[in-house]
Amino acid sequence: MTATHILLVDDEEASVYVSSRSLELAGYRVSAAVDPAEALASGSAGGVDMLVTDFRMPGMTGASLVARLRELQPGLPALVVTAYGAEIGAAPAGVRVLSKPLAPQDLVDAVARTLGAADAG
Repeated sequence: MTATHILLVDDEEASVYVSSRSLELAGYRVSAAVDPAEALASGSAGGVDMLVTDFRMPGMTGASLVARLRELQPGLPALVVTAYGAEIGAAPAGVRVLSKPLAPQDLVDAVARTLGAADAG
């Protein structure tokens, strides 16, 4: 059985490092990107089981990234993690928004819950 593949996107390299390590230690396979365009290309190639993205990034918001990847993979489970929750407005359907700073274990738990809900639905 292959590990669940998480696409992790954040323009802050330190956040990417900590989040990637936490998810990998929890048994997930992680592809990380600090550029949303790079993440879109990676996600477009397929094989992604879930998206975890920052909201405010240069060139594209996390909500836009979710929408574009869902054009290719409808129903892709996604989490948006942000320090700017008030800017998001209405989150895309089925997307949970988490506030930064976020403890690594809280991220792992949120990923597990989101994947569990996707499997149940």
